[in-house]
Amino acid sequence: MVISFDLRARRTLFWGLMRAQIITLMIVAILTTVLADVTAGLFAAWGSAISLIAYAWGGYQVWLHPGNIKPDRMAGAAIRGEAGKVLIMLALFGLTFAEVRLSREFRNVTVLLLGFLLTQIVGWIQVMRLDRRLGAERDGQDDQTDD
Repeated sequence: MVISFDLRARRTLFWGLMRAQIITLMIVAILTTVLADVTAGLFAAWGSAISLIAYAWGGYQVWLHPGNIKPDRMAGAAIRGEAGKVLIMLALFGLTFAEVRLSREFRNVTVLLLGFLLTQIVGWIQVMRLDRRLGAERDGQDDQTDD
């Protein structure tokens, strides 16, 4: 089965992002648990998970949804993906702070947000890294077809 470069690139971006964020979630949770305690580790993991869940939605909408690959639907898919990401993040943070009493303590808020931010930053870096690599591969393919 031959998979087009574009589909392979989309899958690479999505799964590369998910892999980086899952690894970050585990590292942040383990380190926080070791350095602080289990409660802090759980809040760090949940902060990371909020980012992971939101990016899974956005990435699926932009890179994997079969209907959104068509050129005339890409802009709408990007808007839906970003809007959905923001709504998911707001909803999960809102529910966390409204329903989990411990989440209102300064230390737990700090750990939750640090887990979230670290996972976000790792995701941004991973997507930029993969995009640059895939761009170089795409340019290499273009060079080969021009000959």
